[in-house]
Amino acid sequence: MLLARNPTQDLINAMISAALHDPLGAKRWGSKKEPNHPDGWGFIVITNKNRYIEYRSPKPIWTDEPGIDLLNRYYSESTLLIHARKTSIEGTEEFTQNIQPVGISNVVWIGYNGTIDPKMLDAPDPLLRLMKKNVLADTAAVAWAVLEAYNEKPLVTAMNIKGWLEDNVPEGSGAVVFFVDAFGNAGYAWECKCDEPELSYYKSYIYERDSTKAVASSTVALKHGDPAWKEAPEYGVL
Repeated sequence: MLLARNPTQDLINAMISAALHDPLGAKRWGSKKEPNHPDGWGFIVITNKNRYIEYRSPKPIWTDEPGIDLLNRYYSESTLLIHARKTSIEGTEEFTQNIQPVGISNVVWIGYNGTIDPKMLDAPDPLLRLMKKNVLADTAAVAWAVLEAYNEKPLVTAMNIKGWLEDNVPEGSGAVVFFVDAFGNAGYAWECKCDEPELSYYKSYIYERDSTKAVASSTVALKHGDPAWKEAPEYGVL
């Protein structure tokens, strides 16, 4: 997962590489799953003129040439949120509405990594019913929580999301939320009540070089390889 202001091609390439082979995820999953993120991908671009371009596809990011071509046309001088999905709640991978980023009322879009038992989460009844049927993943409830946490001041939104994660992430697990709103405000929060290898997987990393500023999942930072990456505070803004 990658959230970037004025992103560069090398960051996007690192995102694709991380989705194709995620060594930190492989350590977390063990031999249970392939070390990649094959269950769809998407992006939201907010241009510097507050125009947005939204895209989601059930294809793996590394096979979706038309989607990458679309991204390459618009990512320059923008705020970009990009996510590649690996299903953690079995059965939900067949429903494309779980592909991220998820937009809420054209106000705010989120990317989310983590697994929280949907039965433990609050959301409007229609969402809860679909989560109980394994049509919607826990992302739906997380998105609803972010909308409730949303504030026009992005740092307040990030702080609110961090508080929600502290209250809802179970012991032994972790979660990360990146968000961007229709005005291009962007931020993140992460929580890990866990030890290795989960801790290395859920940590977020922040990057700044020239006019580019980004926050990314640990594998994206690893694949990018620039020493400018630093462990991110547990919440913040771009």
